[in-house]
Amino acid sequence: MGFFGNLIGSADNSVLQNGILGRGEITNLEMSGMTLQTGNGLVERKCTITANVFLDNTPMFVATIVQRVQEIVIPQLSSGSAVVAVRVDPADHSKVAIDFSSEVPEVTLARTTDNAHSAAYLLANGKPIKVVLVGNQPLGKKNADGVEMYALQLTAYEGVDTPYQLTVGNPVPASALPLLFPGSKLHARLGDDPNAVVVDWAAGSAA
Repeated sequence: MGFFGNLIGSADNSVLQNGILGRGEITNLEMSGMTLQTGNGLVERKCTITANVFLDNTPMFVATIVQRVQEIVIPQLSSGSAVVAVRVDPADHSKVAIDFSSEVPEVTLARTTDNAHSAAYLLANGKPIKVVLVGNQPLGKKNADGVEMYALQLTAYEGVDTPYQLTVGNPVPASALPLLFPGSKLHARLGDDPNAVVVDWAAGSAA
């Protein structure tokens, strides 16, 4: 992409055509004063977008994307929870473009190298506690073993000094789906951090 393309915030066509499809979770959006309208098309504004990028079996990385986007979607993209499809240059992960024409893919997370903070380690060594499931939402990701990841809103109520609420990303096997409803009481394991909680699905429901 040439100087003029950079100046007006054009997406890099080579990245859009040849890049790896990934998942971008937008954490920040800053608008510039530069806008462009072609014919009777919608007004587009050049923005600087920060996103957490997830590719299959690749550690998450942060990307800064300078790209024109339609003004009507800016409120959605700046909501704090926007997820978009992105294309990433396979040879240079600093080159990322939002691909508005593709569906957001489900990705498989890279296996963690920090075994002391892995779900398996917490299940084997964490402190037994009990939690109540307040809500849940699929994250569009699988862990390295192919198990679907969910955002779980929990209230830790037993085995802790004071009950508290937290939100964690946990793998939820298909066998545990019958337990995935608001009010479900579950066994869990707690690590050194109050937010280091893993639900012990194999233990079944808690009393």
